Amino acid sequence: MAAKYTDVSCKFTSMHFKNVRINETPFGYTSMHFKNVHINETPFGYTSMHFKNVQINERSINMLKYVDCTIPLYDFMPVGNVWAWDVPFHTEPITTHENNSYELWMITMHSEAGTRLMIKAMQDPNAPTVDRIPLEQLVSRDAVVVDVPCGFDGSVSKEQIITGFQNANYRDGDVVILRTGWGDLKRWEELGDDYARHTPCISKEAAEELCRIMKEHHSDLAGSDVAYWGRGDKYQGPLWADRPAWQRNPFPSIEAKRFLAQYTPEKAIEDWESPNVMTTNNINFIGAMVNLGEIKRQRVKITVLPMKLRGARGATCNVFVEQDIE
Repeated sequence: MAAKYTDVSCKFTSMHFKNVRINETPFGYTSMHFKNVHINETPFGYTSMHFKNVQINERSINMLKYVDCTIPLYDFMPVGNVWAWDVPFHTEPITTHENNSYELWMITMHSEAGTRLMIKAMQDPNAPTVDRIPLEQLVSRDAVVVDVPCGFDGSVSKEQIITGFQNANYRDGDVVILRTGWGDLKRWEELGDDYARHTPCISKEAAEELCRIMKEHHSDLAGSDVAYWGRGDKYQGPLWADRPAWQRNPFPSIEAKRFLAQYTPEKAIEDWESPNVMTTNNINFIGAMVNLGEIKRQRVKITVLPMKLRGARGATCNVFVEQDIE
């Protein structure tokens, strides 16, 4: 195999390969490792490069080392825009480049818009709030990806959790990443509010099984690419979220306040069974992760950086995953 001419910084390179072996990775990528490289300068100032004993080993050179698992925040994005307690994300210019030489925004948003960290303090006023969580629990944690495929209006089952863990290289203390596939391909832009209203969710039975397995392995944090772990199917969905946008005047409207006034704790628990299971078991969890399809390794490192909102019982966060590309 030979590459005749390659343009490198306005020079020509002649490359000769001998004894080349190519191993394809499970994801269809390859990488090249060169040994015994000899570079000879020609009389014309060009470079002739001769490679001997070239070995191409399994390595994903096109695989991202860092995967951003955070959904972008933009005006009227779906996650934080459909429930009675939501305040749609919205920006308004304070200064502009044209008038002031720089631009500043006023931002209005729900405290848990988009990708967010939810914690025991959601239901326990004595639990540590988001600003008091030690960084050791959030930064560069060992994590395992557990596949539980699920789509439009679906619900992850207990059986899927069991099967997913049977196929996972799960170790004590791992953060668990449940991958349904919902957060891929910028589906939030395609579906708009339906991305939030018709997200797959985690069933109560699945959450109970997840907590059982995680507690046996001393794990305290899980995440998923479902927009919401619960889905408000009994009350908030049919009575509020399923209305057209122009018929659900968001908080702090009088309509939203009146709806929430009759939305008792019992109704909330029925609507959001799996989040209640997670917090009751003292397991923190992340919702609305995205781009999990870009993760090509089962074992990775995860970092979760919530907004440091003093006293908040959950917060919008940035999440990224580091995977080994060697």
